[in-house]
Amino acid sequence: MKNKIFNLMPLLGIFSVILYFLHVILGEIFYEGYNPLAQAISDLTASNSPSKNIARPFSTLYGICAVIFSIGFFLYIKNKINKAVTVSSFIFCIMNIISFFGYAFFPLSESGYADTFQDKMHMIVTVFVVLLTIVSLILFFIGFFKAKGHKWLAVVSISTLLILIAGAMLINIMPKEYFGVAERINVYSIIIYTGILSLWMKKYIKNNDV
Repeated sequence: MKNKIFNLMPLLGIFSVILYFLHVILGEIFYEGYNPLAQAISDLTASNSPSKNIARPFSTLYGICAVIFSIGFFLYIKNKINKAVTVSSFIFCIMNIISFFGYAFFPLSESGYADTFQDKMHMIVTVFVVLLTIVSLILFFIGFFKAKGHKWLAVVSISTLLILIAGAMLINIMPKEYFGVAERINVYSIIIYTGILSLWMKKYIKNNDV
C-alpha cells in the first residue's frame, strides 16, 4: 500500500503542472480583452474576473495536486539523500501549502491591484511563497550537488533560482505593459521545476524500489 501511494506522488506532481497551464490557457480564452503581456496570472482568478468560474476550478485542482505531491515528496525523500535535501523538500512542501491556502482565501479583489485588505494579503502570501521558494532552491542545489549522481538536478535547481531572480529584476525594470511577461518567467520556472522534481522522483523510486 505504501509503495502504491509513493508511486502515485510523481503522477500528481506532473498532473499539477498540466492543471496549472490549463488554468492559464482556459482563463485567457474566457477573459475577453485579457493581455498576457501586461496582466498578472492572478487576474484570471480575481473576484471580478470574467474567467474565474473556469480558471478557479483548475487552479484549485492544481493546488491540491501540488500540495499532496510536495508532502509525498518530503515523506519519501526524508533522510534518503542528505540533510539539505530533506530540509529543502520540507520547505518546498510548506511553500506549496501556503500558496494553496493563501491564494484560495485571498484572491485579488479585482484585476490589477485595488489595494484592499484582500489584495494586501494576496501580496503578503506572494512574499512568503517567493522567499520560501528561494530558500528551498538554494538548499536543493546544495543537497543535490553533494549527492553522488544527482549533480544535474543541482544545476537545474540553481538555474531555476537564477531565472527566478532574473524575473524579479525584470518586474522592477520592465515597463508596466510587459509586467505579465516578467511575472510568467518567475511563476513558470517554479511550475516547470515541480514537474522536473516529479519526473526525478518517479525515476528514483523505480531505481530504489521504494
